[in-house]
Amino acid sequence: MKRSVGFFTVLLGLALCLAVTACPSASQAAGKPEKIVLAAIPDMTGPYAAIVGPAQAAFQDAAEYVNETGGIKGVPLEIMVRDCGGKIDVGVNIYMQYREMDPKPFMIYGVLSGLGEALKERMNEDRIPGMWVCSTEVIYPPMYIFGAYPTYADLCGTFIDWLAATWKESRPPRLAFLTWDTTYGKAVLYDEVRAYAKEKGVEIVAEELFGVRDVDVSSQLTRIRAKKPDWIYTNTAGGGPVLVAKAAQEMGLDAKIAGSIGLDDSCLYINRSVFEGAVTVHPFANWSETDNKGVQLMNKYIEKNKRKPEYRTIMYPMGFTGVLVLKEVVERIVDQQGWDKVDGPNIKAGMEKLQNFNAHDLAVFSYDPKRHSPNLARVFQVQGGKWVPVTDMQQCPDLRPAQYK
Repeated sequence: MKRSVGFFTVLLGLALCLAVTACPSASQAAGKPEKIVLAAIPDMTGPYAAIVGPAQAAFQDAAEYVNETGGIKGVPLEIMVRDCGGKIDVGVNIYMQYREMDPKPFMIYGVLSGLGEALKERMNEDRIPGMWVCSTEVIYPPMYIFGAYPTYADLCGTFIDWLAATWKESRPPRLAFLTWDTTYGKAVLYDEVRAYAKEKGVEIVAEELFGVRDVDVSSQLTRIRAKKPDWIYTNTAGGGPVLVAKAAQEMGLDAKIAGSIGLDDSCLYINRSVFEGAVTVHPFANWSETDNKGVQLMNKYIEKNKRKPEYRTIMYPMGFTGVLVLKEVVERIVDQQGWDKVDGPNIKAGMEKLQNFNAHDLAVFSYDPKRHSPNLARVFQVQGGKWVPVTDMQQCPDLRPAQYK
């Protein structure tokens, strides 16, 4: 009797083992998904609305392009956009809704630095990858969020490179900062940036801040004027660079205006005349480059979907290339490991293996486990009322604070 019980116990155990072996895991059972979701949390109605507005159109147009050309390995891409209005608490609430979706978004795209800081640890715990605007504190130390472009400090360093290389006078060029008193605005005011300027022979003579909603910077510019700067660098967006450039012109300053992501075509739409000679550093192709195949592709969808002409800002190629990056990473995982392995940790690992990915000649993306921000950009200058590239694509200096290297 004891032998029979033991025999049947062995048989039952063997049967259970075979059943477990034969049954796929939950993720394996899912296999090829019905759709792939890229979710976004932009501030469409907040203080950055003037520059962020075209983002939603870019996501939708890029998804339309992807789906019209076969989807992501035959799976349609769906875009989900919810406006946080520039409020961090609202953005966090939207994220909590996204994370409860079944299935969860394959990636979350954000354009508010403060929100990225608030969500960084949570997204790491939830193992949900993200692409975000590139304030250093959002991207580093490396977790699950990747920069949509080089950090603001690295872009500023590229401007410093250009300024040092093109300066003709015997004295050092004098540079002043006039920027927003926000995480984004102050993302260039690092000791590494100051040290790099000194190394390149550029003298930083002033650092002034103003509020996102301020409409008067005359006090700051009065103090800056006393330092006789040659250039004023502003890490602001939309109306921010316009306020700085217009006030500087009205006060008779000889200094020219410089910036990076926020100093783009959206500023020219507001007041083109005050930016003649201004310089910016962008990782994306500009709308003036009509021979560029990526620009042609974006123009096709802007015209097809009857977008406003003012949607031709830097946010559009930023959103468009974000979709292309997700497509590339997911397709590589499917090719190498199959659909069963397309999950948060493997998308993160796939992003960290991305090297010199050319997104339709709009931008080049490289990441690794220690560097979660791209490192290539070009210098543009306003000539005849439009942005003209004055350098080739070049590697940005790595000006992350030491603790993030």
